[in-house]
Amino acid sequence: MKNLSNPNIFSKEEQEIAKDLLNSINLNSNKNELSPFLTSLEQKILAKIISYAFADIKLDFFGGIEEAERKRAKIIVNEYYDIDYDIVCLTASFKAKFNDIKHRDVMGAIHNLGINFNRIGDIIVKDEKIYIFIDRTIVDYILMNFTKIGRAVLNFEIIENLEELRLEKNYESITIVASSHRIDSIVSKITKKSRSKVKEMLEKDYIKLNHSVINSGEKNALVGDMISIRKYGRYTITESNKNSKSKYRINLDKLV
Repeated sequence: MKNLSNPNIFSKEEQEIAKDLLNSINLNSNKNELSPFLTSLEQKILAKIISYAFADIKLDFFGGIEEAERKRAKIIVNEYYDIDYDIVCLTASFKAKFNDIKHRDVMGAIHNLGINFNRIGDIIVKDEKIYIFIDRTIVDYILMNFTKIGRAVLNFEIIENLEELRLEKNYESITIVASSHRIDSIVSKITKKSRSKVKEMLEKDYIKLNHSVINSGEKNALVGDMISIRKYGRYTITESNKNSKSKYRINLDKLV
């Protein structure tokens, strides 16, 4: 296999992710393989690995619905033998009047069940319903153990026909005014915490930029970038304009 440490192909950050992917996915098999759920960054890096070092392998991605962000990769070495993506969508209803469940609440509940997030695809909370795309092998465990969030009692059911399922994620638009596009400046405004507190959050791996943990607040977050903050949610920068006071008016979409 070609050297993945080539700086012209993979950055230092990408090299670490590439190593993790190669440890979790068998690319030397003589049969088709299925990956865990991957972030959009992991998908990009896996595609780069295949293109660079495994030219004979075909790669497809799917997350249960076309709009999915987190997807599983199908590594195809034999096109005459197909394998299923083994993705199941579970749904449960709740009453927003009594339980204001958000995306982060579902994430927290799954974390408390001890489930590895590479077995979880997209999570969508919409119109008083929760939708979770998961690895088929954990369906029974979820149905038996994921029965509540806070005081809300949940009864998850399997959606049988994914082909007819169309879901768009809900976003809340917010605006902040920051002195720069530095990640610590933006996170400070979002969370209303001091730079020193944001520094602590960075050191504890609480903040991600485009799915990658970052520990330095000096990196810039630009339009199109996604910021994930533990306990605060996920934000995508949609617009930025400099005002007359040389500060940046930044619009973000928060996943709700």
